[in-house]
Amino acid sequence: MTVLEASIEIAASPTRVWELLGTLDALERYDPGVTRSIITSTERTGIGATRQCDLKPGGWFRECVTSWEPERSIGFELFECTLPVSRLRHDYVLTPIRGGTRVAQRMEYRLKFGPLGALMDAALVRRRWRAGIDAFLRGLKQLAEGKPDTVEP
Repeated sequence: MTVLEASIEIAASPTRVWELLGTLDALERYDPGVTRSIITSTERTGIGATRQCDLKPGGWFRECVTSWEPERSIGFELFECTLPVSRLRHDYVLTPIRGGTRVAQRMEYRLKFGPLGALMDAALVRRRWRAGIDAFLRGLKQLAEGKPDTVEP
């Protein structure tokens, strides 16, 4: 299992940051790696809500909300995707700080293909996904702080 962790300080309240993270069909507004996110469950919020996200340059994933504490934390687990993963979970914790919010992200994943997947992870995937996480956090920061919706990768 590979674990990637990252964090960012955002000059916006936990309420504002939560408005973005908790709006499950708004991911493409701040994640430059996502072209579209749609809610696929009858529940729009909370544990059990699901969404599908379409990726640049192609592919998609479907994930389910596994934890939901408004203005504090949210977690997701992939249950179907075109990615070479057998398991992927990501969680976000919001902590109020002076002048804003600290968002900490933790992703755990395992690639398919056994030893070959481990080699792919070490050679390429881990680096690309870390860059994707960083771009996601920068986009979240930009939008939460009231900067334009156009997020650069």
